[in-house]
Order: sequence, then structure tokens, then C-alpha cells
Amino acid sequence: MRQQNYFLAVLAIIVILFSGHTVFAADDISDLQKQISERRTKIEGIQQQIDSMKKVLQAKQLEKTSLQNQLGIIGGRIQKGKLALQNTQTQLQETALILKETELGIEKKKQAIAEEQNQISELVRALDFSERQTIVSIFARGKTLSDFFSAQDAIRSVDTELTRSLIKVMLAKQDLDQQKNKLGTVKAALEDQKEELQTKQEQLAGQSEAKAQLLLQTKQSEAKFQKMVADLKREYAATEGEIAAIDRKVRERLKGQGKTVSTGPVALSWPTPSRKVTATYHDPDYPFRHVFEHPGIDLRAAQGTPIRAAGNGIIARAKNAGMGYSYIIIIHNNKISTLYGHISRILVKEDDAVSAGDIIGYSGGTPGTPGAGPFVTGAHLHFEVRQEGIPVNPLDYLP
Repeated sequence: MRQQNYFLAVLAIIVILFSGHTVFAADDISDLQKQISERRTKIEGIQQQIDSMKKVLQAKQLEKTSLQNQLGIIGGRIQKGKLALQNTQTQLQETALILKETELGIEKKKQAIAEEQNQISELVRALDFSERQTIVSIFARGKTLSDFFSAQDAIRSVDTELTRSLIKVMLAKQDLDQQKNKLGTVKAALEDQKEELQTKQEQLAGQSEAKAQLLLQTKQSEAKFQKMVADLKREYAATEGEIAAIDRKVRERLKGQGKTVSTGPVALSWPTPSRKVTATYHDPDYPFRHVFEHPGIDLRAAQGTPIRAAGNGIIARAKNAGMGYSYIIIIHNNKISTLYGHISRILVKEDDAVSAGDIIGYSGGTPGTPGAGPFVTGAHLHFEVRQEGIPVNPLDYLP
């Protein structure tokens, strides 16, 4: 009996750890659940509109490139971007409601534990008093054997109620832990959705800027549009040809100088503090897709963000193009190279050896600023990974 009471006392102490919490008045959780359901219905409706817009864009992209067609594609992408932004905002609202619902659930569990704790305290006091009524004390006061057995029955009854209360508290504690874990998950989802919202806003701004540039440069003239496309394609082809040839030439030159790039597998790291990708490799929504496929990824980076080498290597090219497209190329082992585009300020020179994490320059990309070049809609880092000079998906090489 003493061992059992010791065990019960330990459990009671565990319960006491949950005391001292302020119990707040909770709103009606069922009302929150209704609001969450309404947000989910809204999300489904927006998603249907997005899917419909995707089909329209796919049909437009099959048409021959013309000014009106391109304006239609960009306009469709802007509309799609607005829907995606609205969808993310609604998801954000839904998650915020789930967060509130979870917090209210936690407070209710704390309240239930506090109530059970009060009951346990009363039962422990009753059990302690009953156990002090021994056979000697009962008979010393002239009680009968019947009175003694009645007292023992009372003790067992109190003991049973105490055990039930402790089980309730243990179950409530387990549920509270689950609610707390859920709270952490919901908070993480909320932060992810905030990041996604910012990305969607940037993408929408980029599409709007692309349309504005297109209207400004063509002045609604089909002839000017076709000339602009031809000029952009020639400029891109020249830049691409220059980049593609650099890897082979630099490796041959280094070999002739007795220099080599280290051997072994390439381990690349993210070149920017942010890992948020605002445009993917061969992104179907890339604003300049009528000129070329997007050969890398765009990473969120405010104007002037430090850019770090993604791996150990040697600077193959550090091109300062003034108001044109400035970039840095690093060659690594296993015929891998990395390219960093729209650099506003370059800190390295060709043939420099760099280590992963070294700052090699600062980001740019804001239209009309040094290093941005013609293929920009806003500040970011354009990052490429190349295998033997051919662009590959950088996300396959990043952790």
C-alpha cells in the first residue's frame, strides 16, 4: 500500500508541474472550425481558376510569337500570379485560424488538467485521513467491526477515484503534448506561407515589370517587337557562346600553367543567404521565354547582397559589363562550373583561387543599374550550374 501511495504521489507531483498556468476565456472553437472550412472552400475555388488559366496560357504559348501574343501571355501570367497570390493569402488566413484553434485547445487542456489537479488534491487529503483511522484507533473509540469494514470500503472508494483522476490527467497531458507539437508544425507552416507570399509578390511584380518594359520598348509596334526579339536573341547567343567556351579554354590554360582544380565529387552550397527560388530552371513562367529558356535559377537577393562562392574553385571569368550583363564563373572539379549573374560589384579577378563561402561580389538585377543587363525584372541573383559548359538544373546539386 505504501509503494502504491508513493507512486500516486509521484504522479500527483507531475500534475503539479502544470499548475500556475493562466486560463484564458476561449472563443467558440466550432466557430473557428467553420471559418477554416470556408477558407478551404475558397482555396479550392481559386485553385480551379488557376488550373483554367494554365490551360489558356498553354494554348497561347503554342501560337506564333507576336507582340499581341506575347502581351497576352504576360497578361495571362499576371492574372495567374494574382490568383496564386490570392490563394496563398487565403492559405495564410486558414493557417492563422488553425493556429488560434490550436492555442485555444491548449488552454482548454490546461484548464482540464487544473480542475483534475484540484480534485486529486482533495482525494489525496481524504485518502490520507482515512488511512490514519487504524483498527486500534477505531476500537479504542468503541467502534464496531462493521464500522471498521465500512471505513476500509471508503478508503478503497477514494483510492479508486484517485486512480481515475490520475489517469485522466495523464491522458490530458498526452493530448496537451500533441497539441503543442501541432502548434509548432502550424507555426512553421505559417512562416513558410509568409515566405511563399513574398515570392509570389516578387514574381507578380516581375511579370508586371516585364509587360511595362515590353510596352515601353515596342510602343505597340509589331516591327519594333520583332526587331527587339532578334536583338535580344543575338545578344543572348553571343553571351551564351562566350560562357560555353570559357570552361574548356580556362581548364586547358590552367593545365598548361601546371595548375589543376582539385579532384573528387563537387559539394556545392547556396550562394545567397536566402534559399528562396523565384524562378526555376526552364521556368514556364519566365518573362523572357520568347527569347530563351531560363538556364538557371533566380534566388531572392536584395540589391547589394553579398554573393558567396558555391564551392572551391578558380575564377574563370569576372566580367564587368558596365550597364550590361555582368557575371562571374567559377570552375570546379569534375567538369562542373557555376555562374553568378547580374552582379553589381565584382570582388575577384580571373585565376583567383576561391573557397566555398568566400564573398566574390554583390548582387544586382534592378533594371537600369550596373551589371543588370537586359534580361531583368527586379533585384535577384541568377545562378547556374554547368556540366562541361552545358546548363543543368542547379537544384540537383544544392543541399
